[in-house]
Amino acid sequence: MNTKFCEPAIWFDSFFVDDRIEDDGRAGTIIRWYNDFSYFEKEGFKYRANLNARLNLPGMSKKLKLIFDSTGEDDPFSFIKRPDEERDVDVGLRYDWYTKERSSFNIKASFKPKIEARYRYTLPISDNSLWRFTQKLYQEKSVTGESTELDYEHAFNPQFLLRWHSAAQYENKGNGWKIGTGLQLYQYISETQAISYQAKINGINKPYHYIDKASIGLTYRQSYLREWLFFGITPEYTWSEDEDSERLNQAVLTVTIEVLFQNV
Repeated sequence: MNTKFCEPAIWFDSFFVDDRIEDDGRAGTIIRWYNDFSYFEKEGFKYRANLNARLNLPGMSKKLKLIFDSTGEDDPFSFIKRPDEERDVDVGLRYDWYTKERSSFNIKASFKPKIEARYRYTLPISDNSLWRFTQKLYQEKSVTGESTELDYEHAFNPQFLLRWHSAAQYENKGNGWKIGTGLQLYQYISETQAISYQAKINGINKPYHYIDKASIGLTYRQSYLREWLFFGITPEYTWSEDEDSERLNQAVLTVTIEVLFQNV
């Protein structure tokens, strides 16, 4: 891929730690611990700590990794989850079967128990635009499911990158379809500062068709004092609903303090 697109995309994904996009290119170790302090206009103050780690096992192939994730990063709808929303803790092994210039395939076995196969293909369409297709098949206890993700990315210049992400997921056992989409515009400020502007929406069809989450906001992120220490500020307005409650509309302010170590 032309460096005109590749360089800003890699920088933004590394700075905002978007493993969903770029983990195929990470052969080393990453440990990420972050704390969300959130104030909800109608629900008050909430706190959540998250840990995400990917480690190469000593004496083993670099294709085999130990995964610990309490952030729900592997969820195709992680991009729209509330900062206080419960996420399943995922501990397991992932084997990167192959990683090529445009495609990759891996298999992950978790202790839930769950087994998942993932295929990803990237298609550049110009010097500064690409499509990315991701398909997953998984079995978790008695639930069989699949998810399909489609990303479009366009780099206007080294300072601005636009990403459109859409996902669809289907599970048996009566869970039905879940569909979501979101737009993100990344803005480079300096080597230690960046902003992500975002608008997201998500809907389901069981027990009836309705939009269960939507939000609009931005995230300002900065590293400070040490190269492994970050803070972020996310003001947003959210709309949420579930089958047992009425729609809740409110402003949310989240302050994030993060420790990030990586050797990739």
